[in-house]
Amino acid sequence: MENEIQSTESEKEQINNNYFKKTFLKNFKLNIIIIIISVALFIIEFFYRSPLFKYSLDFEKNWQEKASKTTIKMFKFFTKIGGEYLMAVPVIIVLWFFTLIKSFVYLMGFIFCLQFHSMMKIWYGSKRPFWHDESLYKGICDGGFGNPSGHSISTSFLYLSLFIYYQQSKTLKDKFIIVIIILVFFLFWTIMIILSRLILGMHSVNQVIYGSSLGLIFFALIFIVFKIHQIPVADYKRFFLVKKYIYIILAIFCFFIILTFINIPIFNTEFDKDKYDALLDRVCEKKVAKYRRFNLDGLFGSITVLAMLGMYLGQILFWYLIENKYKYNEINSINNIKPIQDMNINEIKFSADNKNSISDINNNKTMALNDDSIDDLINHWNKNRIYICDNFMNVLKVILAIIVCAIPGILFIAIPSDSNVVVIFIFKIGIPMFTVPFLLYSVGFYYIIKVSCGSRELLMKRLEEH
Repeated sequence: MENEIQSTESEKEQINNNYFKKTFLKNFKLNIIIIIISVALFIIEFFYRSPLFKYSLDFEKNWQEKASKTTIKMFKFFTKIGGEYLMAVPVIIVLWFFTLIKSFVYLMGFIFCLQFHSMMKIWYGSKRPFWHDESLYKGICDGGFGNPSGHSISTSFLYLSLFIYYQQSKTLKDKFIIVIIILVFFLFWTIMIILSRLILGMHSVNQVIYGSSLGLIFFALIFIVFKIHQIPVADYKRFFLVKKYIYIILAIFCFFIILTFINIPIFNTEFDKDKYDALLDRVCEKKVAKYRRFNLDGLFGSITVLAMLGMYLGQILFWYLIENKYKYNEINSINNIKPIQDMNINEIKFSADNKNSISDINNNKTMALNDDSIDDLINHWNKNRIYICDNFMNVLKVILAIIVCAIPGILFIAIPSDSNVVVIFIFKIGIPMFTVPFLLYSVGFYYIIKVSCGSRELLMKRLEEH
């Protein structure tokens, strides 16, 4: 028995290794070039940082003198759209339309961009242009360090990733013109957000170039080199079920959490804090909270590692529930009688329409549910737009479930920004940052599975497809 378990575990590990190995080797030369370019971008940034920053001060001043008030207002709009809170819009789109694996990869990638660039801001400790020249201030105020640009890294990653999802979706298959229109729109949107940071004196040329480069690097590694978003369910779920992978991933999270909190003492930048505190108080129309200034702002962004940890632990609980609690669900039980493609359609319709037969199936504990039927269920849900939109009550149930998962986020709004720093980072930021993704990717998605994939309406749709 123990040998069988060990054999199963090794098979699971082998499947995971094979997926990434095959994906990487499939376009080996291209992937090597991407990795070399990525390393080179980190190195050459050191050489263009200082000259481009000095150039930016004159460039931005000259541009602002020529710009009209309407132009400045337009760029203010774009810079607000690219803010960390409004960035939730493309994330919500992916959560609703692309579900489980794609949303997990997308959101995990986005949060990692936030976390990594926030740590880098502490490492570099680079000032923003309007800190050097107050005349560059145009009504938008940020208290954190400037290098690399967070707007640039986030928009580069988010909108290119969103385009890839739409481009590969069944809805836009063979619709070349629509795909091009979407690509042009996303590129325009990204460029305008990045330009707005320059025009408003929030970032220098070197900072937006570096931020955009990092966003493109993360995008390339996730969606081109390793193609994590295309990982089969059978491979994906083993990162949350196989102990070896769980221990390795949790160790990585522990490393980043430790790095987050020792980052400031190790890389504490020497600068006249009182001088720039006074500058922010003097020029900023809207007061910048103390925890959003300088190194503390970097810590604020770095703590997003807790959101990634919450997502990962949430998926561990989700797959535990799927593997252990969902096995006798109507749709799984019916699928288990025999593979769906081998069944007579009338036989399945009878089973689906006959409540007694369903209850008998659920009570039949002798039927063993194999992994393929669960994978088929999740695969179907992951590759197709969820069918909850066909039933208004199901839509309300799912929306309610998402709202319930978001309840801990109230702490972020409820706790005043001028509270004690420790209180802010534990209760205003830390707890909501961890619990909301944890609840959403565990019980939240489990409930959505039960409402959408477990419904008889979906079962009949799947049968009609076959």
